[in-house]
Amino acid sequence: MKKHIATILAAVVLCLITSGCITSPGGIAPSTVPITSKDAYTIIKTDASASDGAVVIFGIPLKPTSAYDALQTVKTSYGADALINVTLENKSYWITLLPIVTYSKISIRGDAIKFNRGKAD
Repeated sequence: MKKHIATILAAVVLCLITSGCITSPGGIAPSTVPITSKDAYTIIKTDASASDGAVVIFGIPLKPTSAYDALQTVKTSYGADALINVTLENKSYWITLLPIVTYSKISIRGDAIKFNRGKAD
């Protein structure tokens, strides 16, 4: 019985030691829509964020991850028209050295804004 417990414990420790995460920048942008000097807006939430993720098996995602979907989620969550000071990053998580099953995530972060239509000088 002790041998089985030791084997299971060793397998769990091996999985934890060989698990990991990779983060890579996806990009930065001043805004998600063009903004001119004639546009007026109000920041309704600083550091607003959302993400879209999917399980990937043997390199094939079960659903596509989308920066667009993450952007729409954050805009809907705060009732925003756009984001400014935008950053995007990609993350991948796995549990063993042979990443048969991984989790891939796209995250978007920025300041949520609402345009003040007709109120610009």
